[in-house]
Amino acid sequence: MKILHLANWNSTNIGNGALIYGTQHIIAEDFPEPVEFIPEAWDDYTFKRKFFDEKFVDLVNQHDALLVNGAVTFNAFRKQMRNTGMRFDLPLPLWDAIKKPIILYGLSYRCWPFQAYPNSGAMRRMFEYVIHSENIYFGVRNDGTKEWIKDRFGIESDRIKEIPDPGLFVPYEEHDYPEFTPARKNIMVAFNGEDPIYRFATGLERFVIKAGQGILNPEKIDRLVTHFSGYKKERHRIISEMARAVERIAAEVDAQFILVPHYLDDYGMIQEFIEVIQERIAHQLVVTTGLVAVPHTAYFYGRYKQADLALSMRVHSMSPSIGLNTPVIPVTSQGRMRNFLKKAGLSDIGVDVSQKGFGKELAERAIKLLKSPEAFKEESRKAVEVMRETSRKNNADVYRFITKE
Repeated sequence: MKILHLANWNSTNIGNGALIYGTQHIIAEDFPEPVEFIPEAWDDYTFKRKFFDEKFVDLVNQHDALLVNGAVTFNAFRKQMRNTGMRFDLPLPLWDAIKKPIILYGLSYRCWPFQAYPNSGAMRRMFEYVIHSENIYFGVRNDGTKEWIKDRFGIESDRIKEIPDPGLFVPYEEHDYPEFTPARKNIMVAFNGEDPIYRFATGLERFVIKAGQGILNPEKIDRLVTHFSGYKKERHRIISEMARAVERIAAEVDAQFILVPHYLDDYGMIQEFIEVIQERIAHQLVVTTGLVAVPHTAYFYGRYKQADLALSMRVHSMSPSIGLNTPVIPVTSQGRMRNFLKKAGLSDIGVDVSQKGFGKELAERAIKLLKSPEAFKEESRKAVEVMRETSRKNNADVYRFITKE
């Protein structure tokens, strides 16, 4: 079976790699016949190197199915998607020309509660088309995306299936990583610098963003809010709490801290963290990794498999750690992470950055996990087993959908 896999193949955001290879891993494992995935770079279409047109339709029809997966699809920061409102921006009249099954697998959203969604009318028409099409399997990630579609667009359907985050099942490779010190506890620290105006917005900034959306274009709103200081102070508070947590951990445990950027956005937070952490810790106990592109996903996540603990602000630091059975404390700053943990039955493992003084709790949990990780490992293993069984059932449905069995 030859499946055209539309995904962010050229990305240096490694979370895309977790989605891509996690999906391929479980589909290949669950389908009763061999599968060949033919990569097609979604990011080439995003950046107008290619176009969703008749040529794309012809390409799809040369394969047994189209798999759309491996990027945040419903993205409020991609304002140019006028045909469907989402990053798979194929004009709806051309969808009818695709004669092979279309598999929308584990799609997710990136839109803050107080943020308007651009091209929402096109998005609503797309949802209506998809849920009434017999040629489309529609699966969204188990991070609240289904609820977001209902709340934001009023679309609710049993045909919208929930897919456990494929990042749980990312493959990994074993390597000797120079960042690790075997004699110490090795702790991965993943910051998240995406969408700082929205992620760290205070009440006033949220009000300005929400009120201004009907008057100003989004770029002008963003420029206006950059003159405010609230979100900058909140960002600094969170970074400082992370630094205090690391200092407390270092005082109790012989540990080394590996700062691991998942994308370019994270470097600014890393820099500020280094500026506020105790100089001795920065000088002696902190190292960093570099970015790698999607083809090196298994190499990248090999670090997570070997780590003693991950402190994760990134979604795809959190879920791969859980899947790899590495102790992790999700440091949550967005609903998608909290929703995933709730659906996975793991709500108790996260620490919310909105909590004042969260660094103390983060440090206490980390020290406890480093000294005694067994109960956590068993709890997360059981949660992954449940989600893996759900994936098997979903994949059986996808196989039958493709083969018309």
